[in-house]
Amino acid sequence: MDARATYEAGRTDADARLKVQESKITALGTTRLVVALAALALVGGLVWGHLPDPATYVVVALVAGFIVLVVVHARAFAAKERAEAALRFYERGLSRLDGTWRAFPSKGTRYASVDHPYTDDLDIFGPSSLFQLLNATQTPFGHQALGEALQHGGIEDDGPPTLTWDGYLRLEQEAVRELSDRVTWREQLSVEGEVLRSDKPDPEPFLAWATGKSDVEVPSFVVMLALALPLLVALTAFGATRLGLPKSSWLLVVLVEMAISARYRELTAPTIDAVSAHAGGFAKYAPLFRVALSEPRKSDRLGRLVGCLGAGAAHGGVVREMRSLERIVSFVEARRNEVFRLFLGPVLMWDLNCAIRLERWRRRCRADVTTWFSSLGQLEAFASLAGFAFDRPDHAWPEPQADARLAATSLGHPLIDAGRRIGNDVELPGAGTVMVVTGSNMSGKSTLLRALGVNLVLARVGAPVAAKSFTFGFVAMATSMRIRDSLEDGVSHFYAELKKLKKVVDLAQPPVPLLFLLDEILHGTNSRERVIGARAVIKGLMARGALGAVSTHDLGIADLASEVKEGVTNVHFEEQVNDDGTMTFDYQLRKGPVQSSNALRLMRAIGLEVPLETET
Repeated sequence: MDARATYEAGRTDADARLKVQESKITALGTTRLVVALAALALVGGLVWGHLPDPATYVVVALVAGFIVLVVVHARAFAAKERAEAALRFYERGLSRLDGTWRAFPSKGTRYASVDHPYTDDLDIFGPSSLFQLLNATQTPFGHQALGEALQHGGIEDDGPPTLTWDGYLRLEQEAVRELSDRVTWREQLSVEGEVLRSDKPDPEPFLAWATGKSDVEVPSFVVMLALALPLLVALTAFGATRLGLPKSSWLLVVLVEMAISARYRELTAPTIDAVSAHAGGFAKYAPLFRVALSEPRKSDRLGRLVGCLGAGAAHGGVVREMRSLERIVSFVEARRNEVFRLFLGPVLMWDLNCAIRLERWRRRCRADVTTWFSSLGQLEAFASLAGFAFDRPDHAWPEPQADARLAATSLGHPLIDAGRRIGNDVELPGAGTVMVVTGSNMSGKSTLLRALGVNLVLARVGAPVAAKSFTFGFVAMATSMRIRDSLEDGVSHFYAELKKLKKVVDLAQPPVPLLFLLDEILHGTNSRERVIGARAVIKGLMARGALGAVSTHDLGIADLASEVKEGVTNVHFEEQVNDDGTMTFDYQLRKGPVQSSNALRLMRAIGLEVPLETET
């Protein structure tokens, strides 16, 4: 399936549906107005014009027709809203292909943290970030599932404890692959989520009630009385004389009911109020759950997620339990009618009976409600990754291995548009190996390190990567690339870098090997101390079984390969100097340390008067 052709066809279809609904809305609005005016005219004719009695039937028919038109009109508006949401789904897909995704509003900034081992350095969250590119979730649960997956390396799973790490990753990939071609299903999930979001329902207050401890403890005999006494009222009210009882005996039963209701009012009132105010936010998720359950799943990972939605609460599943709750809530909402609340409600012990049923629902579903919403969020996160996979068929599916290593061919940065992305081959063959990257300014050293890190983040959540092949093992990751000093806290740039390096070193602890990425290591100090310190840090990391890449301008650090006979690989980028003195870059990685530099040329290029080395 070609992504662009699919999105363009979907956009055309959604736009056509939108135009149909807009025309229908206009026609229905006009028809409603005509019907209403006709009904009013006939009413006027009956009152003042002495029209014959059969005109009354016409008025009734017009009123009935008007009611039908109101319902149909509302459905047309709902269909229009869904067509608009579908149109936006396909337009977002085209924006990702065209490279205009950086205008998407959702950036995942709530998950950004300078204290995280790698997300700040690798632009995982924030403007022009990986999250901004990937995110197609519509609910707060999907948003959280995707954000936490990128933070921790994998979508939360309570699968078999015997599953190996590489086996787990293969299940993640299988899930993403399956959903990548299910464009229509992903569209429906996005549409229902966007329609839901436009209503801004907040399920959190309801979830807090549903998962909280029950406060309503009603003895069994009171539960039976709450059902039996309303029947006894009816029996004594209409059959007292036949039973030989006073006609007013039903009043005594009502007084007993009122006494029991008053005894438990302090317990039942909070439950009634909480559900009445917040259950709507929960109930509006029903269409999303129905979409989630609408198709069978072939992959084990998706099958378990959908199984969580279809199971629980005595195997009734989320949809059945939502219907059950909606029925109870509809009974609760009957209290809004003042006549019912003041006269019929007390006789029927309405509040107590509703509270008892709500508590039964809570006890039955308490253990499953969080799982239902968590599973929905994970499905949304998988759908986001699947959309990325569908958009980029040229990306490779990573090959997870049991040992610590990383090897890639034609590796590029996934946040760089395809037309400008340059691929390079890299390899870290095992624990205790390091690649030292030297090169000119702006030649691509930092981009290479970030490409390694961002692609590893993608690989660890089961997504394809920007490479022709990508093999990796079970590793943690830590980076020191973007250093932030603090005038307010009195932290210098160099000291901030030292603190960040210390965090990287501290994370290099067996048994999980660490992949480290260090950009321009110790560039805040003099050349002599930088070489001594950097070589010590790198050797210390290698001794702990870590593997990684280090970029530097200092060739003294590249000389580490002569001291450490195994495990250090030197590679470099270089610039090309044209006849007119200008420089270009091909961003191609070459073996060995760099043999040239361009700092003085860059200074001259922007107008700073400095001599070139050949002039000194």
